[in-house]
This record gives sequence, structure tokens and C-alpha cells, in this order.
Amino acid sequence: MNTDHWESWQRDYLRGLILILPPDEVSGPIDALRQRYDPRSAASCGAHISLSDPLNVEMSEARAEEVCRILRRIEPFTLRYGKPRASPLRAGVSCPVTPQEPVDALKAALHTASLYASEPYGRRDIPAHMTIAEFISIERSLELGAQLHGNGPSGTFLCDRLTHVVPDVDFCFQSVRTFFLGRGPDPA
Repeated sequence: MNTDHWESWQRDYLRGLILILPPDEVSGPIDALRQRYDPRSAASCGAHISLSDPLNVEMSEARAEEVCRILRRIEPFTLRYGKPRASPLRAGVSCPVTPQEPVDALKAALHTASLYASEPYGRRDIPAHMTIAEFISIERSLELGAQLHGNGPSGTFLCDRLTHVVPDVDFCFQSVRTFFLGRGPDPA
């Protein structure tokens, strides 16, 4: 795959990463906002909760089985996503996701896999969230956050699976494999 036209930061994602993808009834309204307020980001990936660092090695069948073994020990849990908000400290608008503890435990367990051997764990301290817009200014973020906070989506969903996504040549992430938490089905 020719990635010469990618920005330098995009090359880190060549082998993909593992995300929480919310169900359609959650992602639909969030994706509509992403399309409207940050079409660049929306074009690359739908609504998601970033979980893993970018993979530094290919996802082989043996590595996928290792991830399955790790995730079978973690039971599904319910996540709540709140109304969109912005911060005066950094650009972007997102829906906060709680509780943080099971997400952190999932991150920590996932990063014990050989996919991440000897690599720093860069996403450890990033609070769980679903981004609405990221490629906008702080000023626009604050305006948009105030606009959406009162009438933006919020709710809950069951986190019972993770998805390995990999970018195509146009840096649009495609689902490659689904991993189930607990005693769910084998990877799809």
C-alpha cells in the first residue's frame, strides 16, 4: 500500500489499532454530528472510543488468539456517554464516557499482549471519550460545546466487544476483526 501522501503522524497507524465501536443506535447520532462539524475526522473513522496504542507489529492469527485469551477474562460492562463538551485547554468537542475504571482495566489488560511488547503505553492517561470534532480551534470548540451540550446525544451501551481497525490507502479505517469480551463467540 502506497502511503507517501499520508501525514507523518498517520504512518504510526499503518497496522491499525483496537477500538470500542458503539452499537449503531449510539454511533448514528454521534456520526451525524461528526459529519456536520468535523467531516475530515468523520471520513477517517466513525464514532469510537480509542483504547489501544497503534499496533507496532502485524496482527497475526497467533496474536489475535492471544488477544482473545486476554479478553475472555474480562466481562462485558455498561458505559455511559454524556452530552458533548469542550475544554478551554485543548481543541475539540467530545462526549465523555464513564465509568473510567473498566476502560482503564481493559486498556491495561490489552497492552499486556505481545502486540505491544516493549512499547510505551501512550493512551494510558487519556480519559474515555467519543470525539465529535477535533480539527477545529479552541474558540470554535467552546462555541460548539456550548451549542451541543444542551441537546446532544447521551445514553448507555454495553461494551461487549472490541474492533481491530486498519486504515486503507485513503486513511479511512476499516474493521478487520472483532474481539468479544468474556465468553463471547470466537473472533469474527
